[in-house]
Amino acid sequence: MSDGILLMHTAITIIGVIALIVLLKVHPVFALLAGILYLGIASGLGLDGTVETLTTGFGSILAEIGLLIAFGITLGTTMSELGVIDRIVRGLLRAFGPRRSPYALAVTAGTALQSIFADVMLVVTAPIARGMARTVGDKGIPRVASALVTGILVGLTMMIPSVGSLALAGVIDIPLWRYLLFGTLAGAVTIVVTVFVLQVLIERTRFWDPATDEDRVTFDRLDGVDLPEDGSAGGSAPPGGAGGAVATAPARTETQTEGRRVPIGLAVAPVVVSLLLIAAGSLTDVFGVEAALLTFLATPTIALLIGAFASVVLVQVYRGQTGVKRSLDRSFTNLGEVLLLTGLGGSLAGLVKATGLGDVLGQFFESSAGPPILLAWLIAVVLHVAIGSVSVAAITAAGILGPVAAGAGIDPVLIALAAASGALFLMTVHSNFFWMAKNLLGQTTKGAVKVVGTSTSVASVVGLGVVLLLSLVL
Repeated sequence: MSDGILLMHTAITIIGVIALIVLLKVHPVFALLAGILYLGIASGLGLDGTVETLTTGFGSILAEIGLLIAFGITLGTTMSELGVIDRIVRGLLRAFGPRRSPYALAVTAGTALQSIFADVMLVVTAPIARGMARTVGDKGIPRVASALVTGILVGLTMMIPSVGSLALAGVIDIPLWRYLLFGTLAGAVTIVVTVFVLQVLIERTRFWDPATDEDRVTFDRLDGVDLPEDGSAGGSAPPGGAGGAVATAPARTETQTEGRRVPIGLAVAPVVVSLLLIAAGSLTDVFGVEAALLTFLATPTIALLIGAFASVVLVQVYRGQTGVKRSLDRSFTNLGEVLLLTGLGGSLAGLVKATGLGDVLGQFFESSAGPPILLAWLIAVVLHVAIGSVSVAAITAAGILGPVAAGAGIDPVLIALAAASGALFLMTVHSNFFWMAKNLLGQTTKGAVKVVGTSTSVASVVGLGVVLLLSLVL
């Protein structure tokens, strides 16, 4: 089969997957499955070859990172059960003050809290964000909401041990220590720059109109603030408009948990230990240190297993068997779709290799590191704008362009981070996260389009710029 025909079938596959999801409302799992089957058969692998490649790719990627994702999600649900997040964010507010607290919130959500599933993290941190919005000054709602959304979503695809970053690293076979190092660097810079841009835009322009962009009634009701009989939000709006400097009734966390108060250092220890073990393993690789026990413990699967097991023990001690059951039930509920999408991402990557598409694209782009990075970003942009799923967009784009990296002499981590950045672009009404942010952070639909759509778009472009800068040294 000629290279041109192969590229044509690949284009049909991508467009077809988007059409199935957007026009026919097919679930992304089945749309991706249909696209993989079409590309395999149309590219000449045959029925048996296509099925074999599908199942081999699916199984190999889950064998490599399935347990990582499971343990990562378990760490997050147990932290939520222990009520740790509320205390972390409140501590940041005390440490950094109202003016800098949006930056602290964003960076914390993007780094320290990334063991938590994104939707769960938004639910758990939203009450704290609302309380913070009442203390940071004028236009507190958009300033805090944009920071929280930026931190959660950038961290989802760039920060180990988030589910998205684990999946991306696994799909194109990037050592976790490398993704941890460069993903943390790229993610932190992207978060800080994006939050700065949004703060300037909100504070110094007419971008935000509290009268039409804020839903003060819902904002106050969520926290149990008393409302006048006419339903207006008069009781909570401070002088000078929404989000003024006067604090009102404290936010009430949606996820109240019974039991003894766990020391904060002990509660976060499982996550810290897991990351330190992974980092120690990377150092042994770099310096050629031979230590069998450390190598074993630093294996990412074992490191996260240790963290997950320790966190479950803490829940047992401080919340009892009921708390363990509650946190594990949430963990397993979140796990199924993530594993399916990750497995299909592995199938797509395997199919790209089996059809020779990776070699074709590699030869085309071998003269420059720029185009494959831009193409990975652009494919992820198109997929996310079309289907509204950050994870699906990032995994699919990385799966298509990942095999190009080796042939073109490009560091795979650049392709992964480019796909991660592109998958953030323009989150809007077709995303479940968008509606959660709207309802939990006191915005009208118009306001959420401004905050969520603009924050993700700016983060996507900033992230691409950071990746292009990294390509100069990697």
